[in-house]
Amino acid sequence: MAKDRLTLRRSLWGLMAITLAVAGCGTTASSSSSSSKSVVATWSAGDWGNCQQTSFYDTFTKATGIGILHGAQLTDGQIEAEAEAHVYNVDLVYPSTELALSGSKYLTPLDYSMIPKGQLYPGTYTAYAVGMDIYSWVLGYRTDQFGGAQPTSWADFFNVQKFPGKRALNDSDVPALLYIALMADGVSPADLTTIDVARALNKLSSIKSDIVWYETGTQGQELLTSGEVAMAEIYANRIEASAATGSPVALTWNQQIAVVDYIGIPKGDPNEANTMKLISWVLQKNINGTAATCGAGLGPTNATSPVAQSVADELPSSHFSLPHVVESSPSLAKYVVANNDALTNAFLNWKTS
Repeated sequence: MAKDRLTLRRSLWGLMAITLAVAGCGTTASSSSSSSKSVVATWSAGDWGNCQQTSFYDTFTKATGIGILHGAQLTDGQIEAEAEAHVYNVDLVYPSTELALSGSKYLTPLDYSMIPKGQLYPGTYTAYAVGMDIYSWVLGYRTDQFGGAQPTSWADFFNVQKFPGKRALNDSDVPALLYIALMADGVSPADLTTIDVARALNKLSSIKSDIVWYETGTQGQELLTSGEVAMAEIYANRIEASAATGSPVALTWNQQIAVVDYIGIPKGDPNEANTMKLISWVLQKNINGTAATCGAGLGPTNATSPVAQSVADELPSSHFSLPHVVESSPSLAKYVVANNDALTNAFLNWKTS
């Protein structure tokens, strides 16, 4: 079973400023000019940082002789500042979905003659950034609450008559909430390229009195494992971690909302060549899936990457044969980026009304 991912997740839409000070394991750096044979790469610390190191960075250095120095996790504003000032402290950065889509001024166009674009899952790359891994929101539920019945869709999440109890929803990702409500109301994942806000909020209103709001993954996990709620919109790896310790919880992969962790290169970075080699390495068939064995519950974006059978069922990408949404895909995210303020304001007005 997957263990919990012990890092801060940056904002999907670039709304929150998150800076990780990197310390402890490995080598740290403040400038890519420190060595022409090294790359300063974002390092996430914790379990996932260690996984990155062993699966991607160490193997890259062994194969190429190019060293990896640990850099801080930059906000979109800091990435933009690097490109504008031509001062590059981190070469491999994690842009938000918004910057990944509209990054022509601040991100280097990726070289897809080096990166195996044809092997990547649809919706996991843009011209300026590519997904390194996949995580997802799923419907998690208590297995001891419904007399043996199992919810299998977001429609069941909203059916408080058949599945009574409180519902936990995360209010930090508004588009995901709206997608959930619309799928529960019968909208196909393929038809979510625009968002009918009024319809989504009307559906949310049907369970408003049963909703318990939360902000962090830990809070959502505790709400479900404590029994305070019967179901939750929750990160899949949180459910897997709780189930591994004996909690009576499970999940359904049907209608999962998958998200990728984008990586890219600040525009004008003099270390572009080596950094592009690193990105290409991370996405290779025989490399991208190796991180899955670290227990973080993150699937590969390379659809051809083999993963260990012991963890395959815990990975979002292993269940893409079921209906699902890739929230960070350009086909969906373009609408959200263009309408983000209106979507957010409509939700906040509804929530506080």
